[in-house]
Amino acid sequence: MSIRFHAAPFAGAAFFFVALVSAAPDGRPPAHATLVAAVRRIQNTCFATYPPALLKRLTGKEAVAVEVPSDPALQMKAFVEVDRREKGLFYPTSLDDVLDAFESETRPGLRLLDLGSGDGRVVFLAALLGADATGVEWEESLHRLALEARERLADLVPKKRAHLKAGDFLREDFSKYDLLFYFESGTFDAAAMFDKIRRELRPGARLLLAHGIRPPDGLEETAAYGVVRVYVRPESGAAP
Repeated sequence: MSIRFHAAPFAGAAFFFVALVSAAPDGRPPAHATLVAAVRRIQNTCFATYPPALLKRLTGKEAVAVEVPSDPALQMKAFVEVDRREKGLFYPTSLDDVLDAFESETRPGLRLLDLGSGDGRVVFLAALLGADATGVEWEESLHRLALEARERLADLVPKKRAHLKAGDFLREDFSKYDLLFYFESGTFDAAAMFDKIRRELRPGARLLLAHGIRPPDGLEETAAYGVVRVYVRPESGAAP
């Protein structure tokens, strides 16, 4: 797979940018510099799928500045509101904020579940890192945006590793996964979700919790990467 830039900023720039390899021939994850460029494209692509009504709900404005669609940092600054949905709150994840966690905790072949996958960006990042990534999203409109973004990223993100489901993630069997990702406040039924995690998280499997308000009861923290903390069940494996 490669990242293709349709317009080079100066003569000869295409030589450097036309073919950034997204995975090594032996299946290793992409190099960090390559991954940073890919993450930028993923975020810009997801942003480009947002209809005006969604942008207004997230930014509080009728329109965004012309430079925002091409700069993920400016996008996150523009998102000053959360979008209240039926099952929880939607606020796009900054992949720049979670990149260190995913580079450290994700590896090829690992099975990841994104609990409330929104526009799909976390699924796309995990798939790019070699994981078999699944995202479950209750809101049909957001699920459709994720499907559209996946099509636009078809030359970068391997579709066979980026699975997008519409539905209730509480109906998913968490025990099938090696890694769970959850963005705090993504569901209004957090008590049921964390209870299910405590019951179904397998020994050795991990929860990546972004912007967590408090440590989940019954889980132990093993690592921290900025806004992301990593949790496991106690070594005894017994559900609390």
